Amino acid sequence: MSRFTVKLEAQKEFVYGFDHALGYFYELWDYSLGKEDDECLLEDKSYLFNKLSKIEMAGVMTKYRVNEEHIEKVFLDLPF
Repeated sequence: MSRFTVKLEAQKEFVYGFDHALGYFYELWDYSLGKEDDECLLEDKSYLFNKLSKIEMAGVMTKYRVNEEHIEKVFLDLPF
């Protein structure tokens, strides 16, 4: 399993990675919304639960300017 975090403005962060069970996944967090995790999670998608496509995953990764090698691995269907 891999899990990477990209700090965004203020108290927001983009978390993404690959898990053998979930496949590719990402989460968008805003910690200014509350103290509990369920209050702060804005978006949570994965291949397993949401049928997250490689195109959608790469698009979101590009939007949040993650490591280019990780985006390439998504297109090659490889873990990172």
